[in-house]
Amino acid sequence: MRIRRTLFVLSLTLLGGATPPHQGPVAPGRCLSGPAPQRMAEHTSDFLGSSLHAPMPLPRYDAEARDYLIRTLVFEAAEEPDEGKAAVVHVILNRMRSKRWGDSVKEVVTEPWQFEPWMTRKREIRNLAVDDPRYIEAARITDAVLAGILPDPTEGATHFLNPDIVRKRRGGSLPPWARGRGQAIGKHTFYIVDEELALPRDAILSLGEALDLDATLKTRPRC
Repeated sequence: MRIRRTLFVLSLTLLGGATPPHQGPVAPGRCLSGPAPQRMAEHTSDFLGSSLHAPMPLPRYDAEARDYLIRTLVFEAAEEPDEGKAAVVHVILNRMRSKRWGDSVKEVVTEPWQFEPWMTRKREIRNLAVDDPRYIEAARITDAVLAGILPDPTEGATHFLNPDIVRKRRGGSLPPWARGRGQAIGKHTFYIVDEELALPRDAILSLGEALDLDATLKTRPRC
């Protein structure tokens, strides 16, 4: 784990922490896993080495998938460090690989009771402009993950939560899937969860949170 975290820091150093100029949206359906990401990934090959477990192959993605990743990241982890942001992107991709939450990024993030912002702040998410600084910053991390530059610091997690917030909502407890050992990155803790504990409606949100959210949604105008 220490080796992986060290390599992640080296990856961020390679990125330089700079936000690349916005290049505008890509036509829907166009695959983004072309020569440019490959060239970016080649720069990291020297220090990734054999000490790191072979990463899971990244799924193919298009402009829509990239956009949904970026928008979800803005509203789930805007205040998190770069490693925490990358971890959230990888959670979404790990869920897509598993096929349990959908076959596309859009299906994964908009599945009911999974990613709370898509239930409570959908209008804000959809209205976020691509030239908004938050979008551009999230795109920097998302593109680095999709290019293979930022490996998965969670090593396969499909669940995460902010334990402080969840404990306040649940009277001090955590959902069953979060009672084992997790990996803290920023304010979130990430988990690799056994399927028996990963109820469809008990993933990012706990069941207790879902009940609270039910009441909240009933009082909100429809988007």
